[in-house]
Amino acid sequence: MIQEKIQNEYERLLHLFKDVDENKTKLVNELLMKAAFLKVQLDDLELVLKKHGAIQISNKGNARESTNYKTYLKTLTVYQGIIKTLGVVMGRNTIDDDDEFDEFLRTANL
Repeated sequence: MIQEKIQNEYERLLHLFKDVDENKTKLVNELLMKAAFLKVQLDDLELVLKKHGAIQISNKGNARESTNYKTYLKTLTVYQGIIKTLGVVMGRNTIDDDDEFDEFLRTANL
């Protein structure tokens, strides 16, 4: 089941970069697989955190971050780095049309 989730996420990522040069995709294929794996792990950890929370209370009444929460944060940092790298390496080959966010940025006087 987990392998199926990873494969589905991998295919989703591939689809996001479908217009990118095939050689670039081959270059980062392993990175795409790692990103898919990490995304599935993050989703599973998130479910655990929603159920049990991020804080554990010890027998002595001391509060501390749970191991799951620490793992989640570390995994999220690695995942974000991979996604950023993929965005840089796989930058779109086509000129994207402006979307609503681009329009907002133009009109927001930022």
